[in-house]
Amino acid sequence: MLFRSIAAQALNVPYDLVEVAEQDTANVPNSGPTVASRTCMVVGKLVETAALGLKAKLDVAGLSGDFPARCAEYIRLNGPLKQFEKYQGPPGIQWDDHAYQGDAYSAYGYAVYVAEIAVDTLTYEATVTDFVAVQEVGRVIHPVIAAGQIEGGVAQGIGYALYENVQWKDGQMVNNQMTNYIMPTAADVPPIRVFFTETPYAHGPGGAKGIGELPMDGPAPAIANALENALGVPFNEIPAIPERIMTAVQGR
Repeated sequence: MLFRSIAAQALNVPYDLVEVAEQDTANVPNSGPTVASRTCMVVGKLVETAALGLKAKLDVAGLSGDFPARCAEYIRLNGPLKQFEKYQGPPGIQWDDHAYQGDAYSAYGYAVYVAEIAVDTLTYEATVTDFVAVQEVGRVIHPVIAAGQIEGGVAQGIGYALYENVQWKDGQMVNNQMTNYIMPTAADVPPIRVFFTETPYAHGPGGAKGIGELPMDGPAPAIANALENALGVPFNEIPAIPERIMTAVQGR
């Protein structure tokens, strides 16, 4: 869906006109993993560049009509219409994969997270009642997917901050079942209000850059700060399960 949106915007054609071919690793070289922001920034930029390359070929050929008609005429005259692109890192970025030194990232994202919490002073259970995420992403490619990515990351961050207490014994996780590993359910996740700011990044598709990592980084500190503000004691360890909150409050 994301790549279709990028291609459609680059070609200035309706979204439904773009079709994603069935994936086949026999047709492409090894491109590394499909992970988080790398997918949008690297592969998305390749899709955009390739789409613009197709458009340039049609322009050079001097064909008229709408995009499908121009493609059909090009193919009739010249055979298959194809464009190949290979990733080129942004200029000025240097990285030594052997020494692990240099510019690890070509761009950085920024965000502000605000959590509102409630604490039961009898059970010492904390819940998040409202959450606001403001994120700078370069440019939003698909508003629904972008908001959903942040909402999902915040929900994970809430679990990280308040519920998911990993227990280890002899190098093994001992609470590795849904019956003894507590995760937030839909009832534990508050309204998550997502807002975007955009500062286009020249080397991302349409100006887009990373979006996937930050929503897991910011919620826990925001929730810990809210707990300190509410109870007057610092919280430097997560998850802030009731036992830890009780110990902190009674020990102040």
